Order: sequence, then C-alpha cells, then structure tokens
Amino acid sequence: MRIAENWQAISKLAKETSQPVVLMVDQSDCPYCRRVEGEFFAAIISSGEFADRAIFAKVSIDAGETIIDKGGRVISTRDFLSAYDSDFTPTVIFIDDEKNELVERMVGLMTPDYYGYYLEKSIEKAITLVGSR
Repeated sequence: MRIAENWQAISKLAKETSQPVVLMVDQSDCPYCRRVEGEFFAAIISSGEFADRAIFAKVSIDAGETIIDKGGRVISTRDFLSAYDSDFTPTVIFIDDEKNELVERMVGLMTPDYYGYYLEKSIEKAITLVGSR
C-alpha cells in the first residue's frame, strides 16, 4: 500500500474522482499492521474490485514522519491525524477529501476471521456515501 506523503495531492484526486480515501494508520513495530496490510489490504487491492473506486494509503505515526497537508505545509503525521485520536495501530479510517469520516473506523485486529468482510463492507459504504454527495 502506498505511503500517504502528500495529502494535498490525495485530497485533490479524491475530490476530482469522487472517491473515498481508505487510510491505514501504521507503525513500524506493529505486527498487526503487517498482517492487516499483508493479508487483507493486499487481497483487496490485488483483486481490483475497488480500482478507481477508492484511494488506499497508509500513514505512519512513527516519530519523525511527515506529510504535506492541504495547505502545502509539511507537518508531522501525528498532527495530521490528531483529529482522529488514532494512536492505536492498526486503525483504518474512511474519509472524504476534507478529512471527514464517512463510516466507523476499524481499530485493531479484533476479529481476524471476519476482518476482510468488515473491511470490504466499510469500503463499499464509504464509496456509496461519497457518491451520494
């Protein structure tokens, strides 16, 4: 999954294409993040089912990580995510181009047997909500 380094570019693409952003909050020493990305996101992305319907990216909350915000400023990823109170990893946030949450976020890996199902349903709901605007 690509690293979100430039929110300005991602939000512009999301707005122009009416797609939600599926943003995984990641940390380098998080084994659950590796599993969510390697098992669930890899399968969803490689299936092509959501190609051109949703934008997938991840943001690391490791110390020193930065992102370009919508105003073009370089800020820490923790500042970027501060509105979501998402220090727990992995967290998957479903947002629009203005960083508004569309559906309930997925925190942790509580139900691995059903995680892929819940992830797909959340993505589908976010796509529907963005498309209805």
